[in-house]
Amino acid sequence: MVPRTAGASRRPRMSMSRTGFLSVGYRRATHRRVARVPTCRAHHSCVFHASRIACFVHADSTGPAEPPSPRRGPMSNRLAAIADDLSGAAEIAAVLGNSSATVALTLAAALEHIAHSSTDLVLDCDTRALEPTSRRAAVAQAALRMRAAGAPVRLVKTDSLLRGGMSDVVDGLADAGARVVVASALPALGRTVVDGRLLVRGRPVADAGLHGLEARVVPGPLAAVGPRARSVPLAVVRAGGDAVLDAVERSIGTGEVPVLDAVTDDDLDRIAAALDGADCTVVGSGGIAAAVGRLRGAQAADPIVADPRERSAPTGGCQPVLLVVGTASTEATAQLEALAVGGVPVVPVPRDVLLRAVDRREVDDIDHPAITAARSALRAGAVAICVEDRHDPVPHLARRLADGLGIVAAAISGRSALVLTGGETARSVLTRLDIATIVPEGAVEVGCVVSRADDGRRVVTRPGSFGTATNLLDAAAFLQAARDDPSAATSRVEAAEGRTNRKAALR
Repeated sequence: MVPRTAGASRRPRMSMSRTGFLSVGYRRATHRRVARVPTCRAHHSCVFHASRIACFVHADSTGPAEPPSPRRGPMSNRLAAIADDLSGAAEIAAVLGNSSATVALTLAAALEHIAHSSTDLVLDCDTRALEPTSRRAAVAQAALRMRAAGAPVRLVKTDSLLRGGMSDVVDGLADAGARVVVASALPALGRTVVDGRLLVRGRPVADAGLHGLEARVVPGPLAAVGPRARSVPLAVVRAGGDAVLDAVERSIGTGEVPVLDAVTDDDLDRIAAALDGADCTVVGSGGIAAAVGRLRGAQAADPIVADPRERSAPTGGCQPVLLVVGTASTEATAQLEALAVGGVPVVPVPRDVLLRAVDRREVDDIDHPAITAARSALRAGAVAICVEDRHDPVPHLARRLADGLGIVAAAISGRSALVLTGGETARSVLTRLDIATIVPEGAVEVGCVVSRADDGRRVVTRPGSFGTATNLLDAAAFLQAARDDPSAATSRVEAAEGRTNRKAALR
């Protein structure tokens, strides 16, 4: 935290900045001034101007990080974040602010972006399915390397249903010298945190039926973080400002990890404002990322959803659309049914076919009716593919099946636009297409993000357990009207700036 200035009774407070998250303000009597810091020269000899994002303390990559210093260090205008899967990375990139943010699928792509651009960056660390030691190491490495390059990580997106080892993520950040605060509520989807427990529309998360094939359900962020967690109750959050900052400071000062309750978006706004300027890294869902975006002056975007009277299945005369559904959630099941009713063929691919698909070039050698049907339907306009018998849990094969689905999708996709459900599935498809970055352009619904890939095509990504019954149909209806743009493959900036009125693009 920021030390008080000698001779003055001043308290760090939030500043509703329109230029960056974590701006620093002070109040004395009835007036306020913004603390200024000198410019600094970052790694790779790139000069980054002073802004309002506090850097991590120094820690080299060859040993444990030194204990974090409460002082603010050199700053950068860029907001850097990491996420545990690709759909989450796109989700927070879409809400961080009014300017474009790039999502990188690899650390190498992230470091290249940092070296050549000053725009916001979100790295998909792809840690959701890793084992604990690897997850912790991946997070620590990303945080250390990005900070050394001049982009300290200030936000970490984790699953709002607490899948993917939050304690390992917290430990990895701590290894990199971060002061961690957890705010995992996502009120927009009815996912709230009360007394450190996760509720879904008022019911315990274990009763919500949202975990698909995953057997383990974590009851809340307090349990997810583990013994070091300290609950910060809703009453403190709603007191705002100094009360939140005091609670966070006390917890971090005793080696604990503060876990903040939140029930509404207003609660998350209070948290973002209270931590504005604090030397900490916030771990949470897309809800806290959206609150950070609002603090930075981001305007809520209108969803680009077709009018039900105008919604129609994609046809051969429109942009081909391939939908890849890699989840067994109840939402996805209803959405697949809506697709079929809307005229989009749904092709379940047997598990044995997916397990045989080890390379996209070999898919042509797999003679199976499912692949033939999917290719034919895509040529006609659109098709959705999913795992056959996906409701029968096979945890030991989950990652391999997602890989197989990605390989099949990449092999049959051609130049089609893509709708990808589930971060693991999305990553599997895009990496097989040699796509390294995407730039969000808008949203079909909250969390269902339309992006431009670096090969020019449009891609919709979203979590698996998500959305209204017509979410997939709405995404396909939008993409059918948007032709791909090959020129975007050589100019990501042009792709980001080439946004048009997306509502007008619907028909």
